[in-house]
Amino acid sequence: MSESVSIAIPARMASSRLPGKMLALLGGKPVLQHVIERVKQVRCCKAIYVVTDSEEIVRLAQSLDVHGLMTSPNCICGTERIASVLEHINGDIIFNVQGDEPFIEPKLLEDMAEAMHSANGDVLMPSYRLKTMAELFNPSVTKVVCNKDGCGLYFSRSPIPYVRDCEQNQWTEKYTFWGVFGVYVFRREALEAYQNFPVSPLEKAESLEQLRWLSNGYRIATFPVDTHPLCSIDTAEDLKRAEEFIRHQVR
Repeated sequence: MSESVSIAIPARMASSRLPGKMLALLGGKPVLQHVIERVKQVRCCKAIYVVTDSEEIVRLAQSLDVHGLMTSPNCICGTERIASVLEHINGDIIFNVQGDEPFIEPKLLEDMAEAMHSANGDVLMPSYRLKTMAELFNPSVTKVVCNKDGCGLYFSRSPIPYVRDCEQNQWTEKYTFWGVFGVYVFRREALEAYQNFPVSPLEKAESLEQLRWLSNGYRIATFPVDTHPLCSIDTAEDLKRAEEFIRHQVR
């Protein structure tokens, strides 16, 4: 690969649903440590950065031999946090891997890095097929509709598109719906431009940072995958499920 690849891990301490979750113990280690250990296995990655508003998290990052960068506590999303310290981050292609994704697959990141070299978009996200009505109508699941090149036309918490002349309980039988999950790959120039983007009305309405890109004329390419990995750690219940998952892996 001629372009260098780095991974940035946004790690906010003050999560509203599970405060301090980055340092919460999972299998005897902080959640963030699981993420760091996994991204260290990405063979094409040249540098790893934890970007955070917490000195305690910076110290954890440094103890694990990765860069720790302090950011403003006022950043409203992970991409904004990365862009705010971009001058301290090397790389032509930069990942945003959330600090609450302890089961992120290194192979997925390697495949996405390879795909980004020829992608049609300025940003790349993994997409997966939504197979159940529960997923389709869950506002926590981000849905996407794409153009013929696989770039997102729109992202929403609502089911999109609307399937006319069909009962809602049959929608997944009549149309193939797609969701995305929160791993991003950016071209460096796109992140440089992002620093000047205003928050868009669509982003405010849906609370989806993808819409800031679309509102400013940038393209988000999608990278289809077969399965969605185990969910991020957003709540105490998520942490319990992740603990159970690890317990079964050890057996």
